[in-house]
Amino acid sequence: MKRNVVIGIIFYLLYLIIGWSQLYIVEALVLLSVLVFVPLVFMMIDKDRRDGTTIPLARFISRLYPYAALGAMLAFLANIPVFTAVWFMYTGLIALFGVSRLLERGRKPLEELSIDSGLIYLSLGGFWFFAYAADIQVLHFTKLTILLTAIHFHYSAFILPILAGFLGRKLTGNRKWYTLMTLVIILSPLAVAIGITYSRLIEFLAVLIYVAALYAHGFFIFRTAFRKRAAKILLSFSAAVLLATISFSLIYAYGRVQESVTLTISEMIFIHGTVNAFGVVLPALVGWLIEGPDCSSHSYYGKPLSRVFGTRIIGSDFLLRKQLIDDKAYSGLIDRMKDFSSNEFDENRLSPGIADFYEQTESYELEANIHWAAWFRPIAFIYQLISERIGQIHLGMGGAWERMDGSIIGVKSETDGRSCVRAWLRKNESGETIFAALYSQHQYGNETYMNIALPLPYSNMTGILKPYNDQNRLVLTSVLRKQGAGDEGIYLHTSIFTIRLPLAETFFIKEEEGFLTAHHHMWIFGKQFLEIDYNIKKRVE
Repeated sequence: MKRNVVIGIIFYLLYLIIGWSQLYIVEALVLLSVLVFVPLVFMMIDKDRRDGTTIPLARFISRLYPYAALGAMLAFLANIPVFTAVWFMYTGLIALFGVSRLLERGRKPLEELSIDSGLIYLSLGGFWFFAYAADIQVLHFTKLTILLTAIHFHYSAFILPILAGFLGRKLTGNRKWYTLMTLVIILSPLAVAIGITYSRLIEFLAVLIYVAALYAHGFFIFRTAFRKRAAKILLSFSAAVLLATISFSLIYAYGRVQESVTLTISEMIFIHGTVNAFGVVLPALVGWLIEGPDCSSHSYYGKPLSRVFGTRIIGSDFLLRKQLIDDKAYSGLIDRMKDFSSNEFDENRLSPGIADFYEQTESYELEANIHWAAWFRPIAFIYQLISERIGQIHLGMGGAWERMDGSIIGVKSETDGRSCVRAWLRKNESGETIFAALYSQHQYGNETYMNIALPLPYSNMTGILKPYNDQNRLVLTSVLRKQGAGDEGIYLHTSIFTIRLPLAETFFIKEEEGFLTAHHHMWIFGKQFLEIDYNIKKRVE
């Protein structure tokens, strides 16, 4: 990663030396970001999984950088516009990396979303860079406006959200104002671009809100404690310069609304180009490099997910067909409830029957009553026709109590990739497969999660559940905690990508007079669409 920063600096010095006699300051500013700031930022962004391996896409991006940087430099030095297409495609890969982070992690926490948005915005900078070099007419924009737009997306739209993300990793306590500030920083580049394109009034209002957010960013920088004194000085200097220069954007936007010249384009290029590049961006990046961008204490990438993927049909014989059956015997979905102890869960507070059910599941029988939300029933009708053919997550239309017959079978853990894997196969009274779920658990930090994979055609859907106490009840949920630093969630996993789905589920299990009941709720995009009630009874010997 450091190699790319060195290569970029060497390329930039060559560009300045060779092209000095005909240097165009605006082009030089774009290349400053391309050849120095982009590799420096990418070096500071976390790219490793939990097991210490680098995410393949990030590794590919790092290896490709020298070629993309060379193409960008030669596009100006040799006046060969096609070379900028290499940089455009490269920024597309960086955006794809940002999207992959977002999809695997979900929208929380906000500081990581801010970093993702900066990576994604860079691809727009790559497009405008290519449009300028290739002399492509875009809307009514002049060639200079196109180049200035490229600068906008290589600087403020790319770098400021990432700096806000780095800052958010250090903040503790009440984050209400940080949340508001960061949302504005994330959305403002698009709002300003829309205003420039369609309405000067929208542009002015967008810039006004953006300026307020950047002032808030400066306030947070001044108030935040840093480990390294040099980092504090550089970041404070950067924030102070930005607070001075950003006001000129407001003056310029106001002049456009009034259709009068308050600042010329040349003056704005100097203030928002040269001054911001060397007085804001450079000291800020060096400051974060000295401090360290405080990679989140929670690693969101590379969670232990099953390597078992389904075929076109799952069904009750799936394990046999895939040769997954292990001769190790299990009697419950878990071995010991006490393994899940954490600050939020104490197994000693549970009713004893709940722990016994999870540890001795085969000693119990279940009946379930499925309730689809009224608004979802048309979708459920179509879904159950598909699930019946696949033989997985086949719930039917519900509306009545129905017995579920289940069995627990050992699964080859070395094939699955997780530890102590066992399958819980459940069938309905007609003998149709309802679930073929592969149960395991994993620990990260001081917390242990239930890790349940359901094979689907050429993929699997994994529910990671965190246990909580609710008096003597057990709560198992995939609903992510407020700040987002947890593994809980529902994920679609393939050999190529992992996506955190907009689904959530919660189980409430309680015991009353020796009788167990469970209530299962599921939501999609925050709206409940399914509820299942379970009666759980110990088998009579």
